[in-house]
Order: sequence, then C-alpha cells, then structure tokens
Amino acid sequence: MDKRVVKYKTFNLCGLKCKFKQKKYYDYKTIHYLLAMLKAYGLKYAIGSPGTQNANFNYILQESGSIKFYSVVDERSAGYIANGIYNETNEPVIITCTGSSASRNYLPAMTEAFYRKVPIIAITFYDYDSTIFSVKPQFVDRSTTQNDVKYLSVELPRILDDNDKKRCLTYLNAALSTAFYKHLPVHINCPSSFDFDIEKIKNLPEDIWKNDYFTENFDSLKDIIATKKTAIYIGSHKKFTEDEQKIISNFAESNSIPIFCDHMAHYKGKNRIMSAQAIGMKNLKNRPEIVIDIGEVSGEFYALNLLSNTEIWRISQDGKFTYRFNFPVAKFFDCKEKYFFKLLTNNSGTNSGYYNSVKSEIEKITEPDLPLCNSFIVQNLAKYIPKGSSLHHSVSNTKRNMNFHEFDDSIDITCNIGVCGIDGSVSTMVGQSLAAKNKKVFGIVGDLAFFYDMNALGQRDITNNLRILLINNFRGEEFRLNPILEDNIGEKSDILISAQGHNKGGVKGWAESCGFHYLNANTKEMFVNNIKQFCLAEFDKPVIFEVFTNDKDEKNGLKLMQTFNKL
Repeated sequence: MDKRVVKYKTFNLCGLKCKFKQKKYYDYKTIHYLLAMLKAYGLKYAIGSPGTQNANFNYILQESGSIKFYSVVDERSAGYIANGIYNETNEPVIITCTGSSASRNYLPAMTEAFYRKVPIIAITFYDYDSTIFSVKPQFVDRSTTQNDVKYLSVELPRILDDNDKKRCLTYLNAALSTAFYKHLPVHINCPSSFDFDIEKIKNLPEDIWKNDYFTENFDSLKDIIATKKTAIYIGSHKKFTEDEQKIISNFAESNSIPIFCDHMAHYKGKNRIMSAQAIGMKNLKNRPEIVIDIGEVSGEFYALNLLSNTEIWRISQDGKFTYRFNFPVAKFFDCKEKYFFKLLTNNSGTNSGYYNSVKSEIEKITEPDLPLCNSFIVQNLAKYIPKGSSLHHSVSNTKRNMNFHEFDDSIDITCNIGVCGIDGSVSTMVGQSLAAKNKKVFGIVGDLAFFYDMNALGQRDITNNLRILLINNFRGEEFRLNPILEDNIGEKSDILISAQGHNKGGVKGWAESCGFHYLNANTKEMFVNNIKQFCLAEFDKPVIFEVFTNDKDEKNGLKLMQTFNKL
C-alpha cells in the first residue's frame, strides 16, 4: 500500500483528545481482507456455486490454491455437501454463492447445520449500490434471517478508511471465531468486488489480526504475565463476591498488576487504580504492554487511551465474542474469570514490579482548587456521604467527574451504563430507595436527565431515605464540553443541541409539590454550607438539593481536572 496516504487524525470524545493513524483510502477491498482472514484461520475446504457477485471470490480462491475448492451448481446441494465434508473431516467448510435467490437455497442445509452444530461458513455477496428502494435486478434483502439457520450473521462494510477496516476485522473475527473455535454455523455478507488485479490476489493484505482462543489449561502464560508490564481493565461488572475479589486481588498482588477501573466496575480489592485519574488527570507515562480486559460496556472513555497500542487479552464468561473500542484482541479466553485468575496466580515470587511503578505516579496526584462545577460537587459529596449508603449517578459529565474521585468502599455506586443514555436516572434512584428502606439512597444527576424523568418524583411510596443532588446549568453541559461541537458551533449548540434555557425556574416548585424538602446553592459558599446538611442531617421528607452552575465554571473545572497534574 502507498505509505504516503498515512496521516494522523485527532479524535475528540467528551473532552478527551486521542491521536490515531488514519489512512485516507485503501487499495485493498473488503473481499481481500475476507480472503486474508480465511487464510489466517487456516480454513481448508470451500464449495463455490457459479455467479456474478461472488465471481471475484471464486477466482481468488481458484488462483490462490490455499483452500481445497469444489464447484457445485445447485446451492441447496452445496450446503448438504458441506455437511458431508464436515462429517468426515471435523473441519469448518465455506460455502459461497451469488446474490438473488441463490442464497435462499442454502436454508435447508443451514437449518440442518444449526441443529447439529456444524460449522458451515455461508458467504454471500451483495451489490453495495442496491437497496430495497432501488428497483435493481437480483437484489435480495438479507438484513434479517431465520433464527435457526446460523448462530451469528455479520454484514461487512465497504472499506474506505481505518474505521471501516477495524469494523470489518472485528466482524470477521467474531464470525470466524464462532465457526472455527466453537464449531457453529455462521453467515457473512460481503460487498461484491470486481477487482481482478493479480498482484492483490498474490499478496493479500497483512494488516489483519486474529485472536488465539483458550478455554482451559493455559497456565503456560504465567511467565509472560510475570515478565511483562501487565494490567487488568474492568468495564462495568456485576458485584464481585468476596471469594472472586480475593482471587483477583491475589493474582494482581502476585504479579504486581494494577487494576484499572471506574466505580461501575464494582471492584474494591487490592491494586485498584481509577483509570480516569491515571489517564484523565495524570496521563500515565508508564503504560502497560498487556491489558487483561473483563466486564461489559463502560462509559469510561479514558480507557480508549489506556487500551490503544497495547496487547489485549479478553475474558468472556459467557463465551460471546466482544471487543472493546474495536481494538484487536490477541488472546480470547472463554472461561470464568475466577478460573483464569486462580490458574495464573504467580507463585514464583518474581514479577515485573509494574503496579508499584504506576502507584508511585498516581500518588503524586493532587486536586486543584475548583470553581463551583460538577467535579467540585462530587469532590465534596465524597467527603460527607454516610458510609453504607447507595449512590446512583447519571451518565456523561456526571459520570466522568464521579470517576475523578474516590469514595469510601462501603458506598454502593451504580449507574444506568447499559446503553449510557439519558433515560431513567431519577426513576432508578427512586427504585433503589424503595428497595432499601433501611439506608440512605443518594442520587446525583444533571438537569436535562432530571427533567426528562421528573415525573418519577410523584410516586406515592417515596420516603425520607431518598436524597437527590441536582446539578443545574440550564443546558446539557456535556455538549458544550465536547470539542467537536464547541470548536465548530459554540453557543449555537444551545438552541437545539444542548437545549439551553428549559425549566428556567429550577425544580423548587415541582419538588415541594411532590413532598420533597428543597435546598439550593449558586455559590461555593452556599454549597459548602448545605452539602453537609444534605448528606448527614435527618429529614422527615425526601430531599432535593439543587446546585446552579454555569458554562464557564464547568469548562474551567474540567480543564483543571485534566491538566493540573500534567504540568
């Protein structure tokens, strides 16, 4: 490929700037990456039926000679012949056809493969310019298929830039791993290509990735972990049992491994490091060589920087192939986390000392003198919230600032991080308070998320154990903190994007009409005077504490948190 097209692009996300290489265009097409990945997985058998959309694929296989290729005209028969080849070889089999009705003829054999768990890889092709609206001949809508003809179906993008390539390789690994390692049938829908350049056929792209797959007996990896700068990253996670936390702590201590996480990781064991502090506040210089990734989706975007340019090992307890931020996964572990960490605990007494190095950097972090802003509010909430309380926070700006600060281990912190959306924060806080009458339940939420869900306050069963801290800057401040929006349109985003100016009177009237005790603050002094009362005083009603901030202080506060310790 022409190296002259390699450029750097700055990626802005929620105030975080990351620098990545990006190619302007690719000479190789999606089909070339598909063939390169089939070769990387060592697939041995393919059955091709004649057609135009898959002609290029058939030709490349024909010329490459790396896969044993059979020609079968009838697609229905081709699918059953693939079942027969698997019966004798115990190897996954590729079947491929053109668009139109040809792909429909695979259904009987793929149904057989589904119920017998036969790893047939059905590769169909589509004309990228055809849509359900284009009235073009030979178009078949494959956006949905029957549930019982495949365990996974992916549609590959047309590759025009690095993001397309990352997405394509992620989809291919998900599908081919499912077929090759788990022996299940899959479907791959690929954009057709008519690039018959023989040089590309002879020299398929090499910038691909394929993960190693493990289920058990991988204790030989101990030496790698002990000698490399290894870290754990935990996304959102169910609460760990005492035994699970102990096993992970022992593994981390024995290998001198830092465990990067946020509050939604629910990890409170040894070697814990807040990733927002390490990357967002400190810009950790000593980065890991290997990151063991566990847990589910996370709104912690500082992990983007942590996981870039490192080797990633992913543990999946349910065997589902998932990858964080489309970063390549070198090793995939289909096993229980508890099994992995117990097996690889280091008993040799020697390790890289990596955690101690990271800890020495993080210990130098100090908190700046902040204006009245989201982070200042969280900083003080962490000081006074009673031990043993529950705390629910909303997403975006509030979640980011929560992760800059540590809370006592006894505080049970939760967030609706599943889809990281605006819905339901207040309702979830209410639900937690109803189910935990014996303790105080706190909530911290921004104004747009609050007013979106405010009618939850009218629930008749709410009692005095619920306390909501509302940060009201009269807009969705997150949009004004986003450099992409702010640098391009600035205050104009207030009209329709950050929705500035709604509910100008604040929440006082609504709160009192719903039977809440109301507190407010619009200066640091007022806030400091009221936060201790809000957290510790006894009330005979639920409480709302509304804190008014402004755009300037929010921006300055975030800037200080992200730069103060990097100077």
